[in-house]
Amino acid sequence: MPGGSNDTTPLYCGTGMDNFHTSYRNMHGYVSLVVCILGTIANTLNIIVLTRREMRSPTNAILTGLAVADLAVMLEYIPYTVHDYILKDSLPREQKLSYSWACFIKFHSIFAQVLHTISIWLTITLAVWRYIAVGYPQKNRLWCGMRTTIITITTAYVVCVLVVSPSLYLITAIAEWMDQLDAQGKMINSIPMSQYVIDYRNEMQTVMVAALNATPTSPMSNDTQWLNMTASSPSPSPSPSPSPSPTPSPISVPVVVRNVTVYRLYHSDLALHNTSLLNATFLIYSVVIKLIPCIALTILSVRLILALLEAKRRRKKLTTKPGNSNGAKSVVNGKPSERPRKNSKTLEKEKQTDRTTRMLLAVLLLFLITEFPQGIMGLLNTVLGNAFLMQCYFKLSDLMDVLALINSSINFILYCSMSKQFRSTFTLLFRPKFLDKWMPVAQDELTATRVDGLQRSVVAATPDNCHQTMTHKQPQVVTLAAASTVTNNTTQVTNL
Repeated sequence: MPGGSNDTTPLYCGTGMDNFHTSYRNMHGYVSLVVCILGTIANTLNIIVLTRREMRSPTNAILTGLAVADLAVMLEYIPYTVHDYILKDSLPREQKLSYSWACFIKFHSIFAQVLHTISIWLTITLAVWRYIAVGYPQKNRLWCGMRTTIITITTAYVVCVLVVSPSLYLITAIAEWMDQLDAQGKMINSIPMSQYVIDYRNEMQTVMVAALNATPTSPMSNDTQWLNMTASSPSPSPSPSPSPSPTPSPISVPVVVRNVTVYRLYHSDLALHNTSLLNATFLIYSVVIKLIPCIALTILSVRLILALLEAKRRRKKLTTKPGNSNGAKSVVNGKPSERPRKNSKTLEKEKQTDRTTRMLLAVLLLFLITEFPQGIMGLLNTVLGNAFLMQCYFKLSDLMDVLALINSSINFILYCSMSKQFRSTFTLLFRPKFLDKWMPVAQDELTATRVDGLQRSVVAATPDNCHQTMTHKQPQVVTLAAASTVTNNTTQVTNL
């Protein structure tokens, strides 16, 4: 390796990163395929359960919009990982890098990023809605009603498409290349065939030659820099008259067996001649899509935790008799008095609110774990340039992809483990009917549901005349009482 002034590229990631990239890339296709299949099933179940009539709420509407975006990401990533990772060794090179596949890659780069951005901002909306519900419960219905929620979800979908798509579309283009392969099918050289790429490389070569001629250097240094420049450019070009140098030792040159025309997603002509557009795209990705949401989620998560602790402290204070902070019972007329008990319905509602808040906090923290590193890496790409991009970011891109896929597929597990209402609705929807006879709790739930439907039908009935009103008045009261009794019993059994 020639020493001196030719190697000026900073080293950000060493050989350990290369080894990790090579070893993980061999298994990335299978890992991501399994995650995508499981995530597709999980998000489909999320949509089915969350859209049930009894599950409709502003929070669940946001979770449904989130599940739709995550489901689309999973479905679109499956053909990508199968073609580029699992079948990469079995497909001929001209089929693996065909023009139709290059079109799909361009669609993949835009579609996946748009949907991922939608998921990010819906997660932000979820955190804001939950913070309002916990911190300002009196304003919850006014600020976070169903109509406002639907408008917010629709706005997130539309705005993310309009902001992300144009920038990604403008900086990429499909370029034609000619790959030279040896007898084993390995690529020896890749020559650009698209005219705008050839013109750009010739421009860069002219600029470098002019810079070398304008800078006084030693003969050996000038010759070494020229050799490095021409070796890095695959397009053939006439060689200028270099300064005298020692004759290099002969080396074995691989024999080109065949040439293959392939198509790759490359920088567009606009991006090659406008580096500010390229940097602006990286800033939009790293700051607007990643870092700002992560910082906002961090602040909201901390505020949610503090609001949850404050709500618990207030409840404990309300259920404790004044002057008995140590928990001892006060004595009235020589008899110990009990703490004031809350309505069971109110107590259950507060517990459900706490469970929902804890569940959503888990969703937010998982999001931060997977998204914050990507935002930092994207920002470093803009600050440190192509050296960091090639040495580090591209080597970790597969790992960041699978982390984002896991984040999009694991919400179903969180809902089932932390939401009692989600579990109950899921069980009623997908439990085999023949198991009802061995599950008394399930029978009570089904009975309560049927009685509740009968109650609604009786209340909604409109009498035609005074005689019908007098006739149906008494049975209506009895039915309501029966419904109330069954519902209370069901609540007690379920809580047990």
